[in-house]
Amino acid sequence: MRLFPSLPIFMAIASWPGSLFALDCAALTDTDIPFALASEVTTRRTGEAPTTRLQQMQVFRKGGEVTTFTVESPAIYLRTRGANSLFPVDAFYSTEPTDPRKWSYSIGPTVYLARGRPVSYSADMKRADGKLQLAARMTLELLEAGTLELSGCRFKVLKYRRTLDGLADRHPVSNSEELTFAPALRTTLASILRTGDIEVVSNPTEISLNFKRMQ
Repeated sequence: MRLFPSLPIFMAIASWPGSLFALDCAALTDTDIPFALASEVTTRRTGEAPTTRLQQMQVFRKGGEVTTFTVESPAIYLRTRGANSLFPVDAFYSTEPTDPRKWSYSIGPTVYLARGRPVSYSADMKRADGKLQLAARMTLELLEAGTLELSGCRFKVLKYRRTLDGLADRHPVSNSEELTFAPALRTTLASILRTGDIEVVSNPTEISLNFKRMQ
C-alpha cells in the first residue's frame, strides 16, 4: 500500500475542543460513534491572493446511513445524507430551508472500483418542487490507496478523482475534484476542487469526539 505524505496537523480550533482528550482510534474506525473534523479551506483564484477559512464537518453514522453537517457558522451549514460522502442522496442548505434537494444516480454507492478503471454514471439533483437543478455526467476513478495520520490516529484512505460535466439551472458546469476518502469513517477527509481558474483545497487539521452538535 502506498503511503501519502501526512497532511498537515495544525493547532486545535479553540471553539471546537477536542485536543485535550485522547482519541480512541479503534472506536473511531470500528464503531459508529459521531465525530467532528476541523479543516482549513484555502481558495485560490488566478491573479488573486489566496484566502483561507476554518470549517467544521460533523459526521453521524447510523446503520447504513451517514449524515454530515458541513458547518461554516452556527447558522450556516450544509446537511447531506447517504450511504457515504461520495454518494449523498439529499442535501439541505440552512440558507434555503424551504428547498431541500434530492440526488439520484445511475449506479449504487457500493459500485466496485479498480485502480485505473474509471466508472462513468449520470447524477441528477432536484429541488423540493421537483424542478431539475443539476443534470450531469460524472466519472469516478480510484487513483491510489494509502494512509493518513490525524490527531494521533492513522486511517486507511482511498484517493479518488471525480469529474462532473453537465447543466446546472440550464447553464453549463464542469469541474474536477480529488477526494481523500476513509472507508472506515465513510467520509471524505480532504479534497481539492478545481473549477475554471478557481482551486479550493480542504486540509484536515483535527478530528474530535467532543463538539457542539448540530444534530
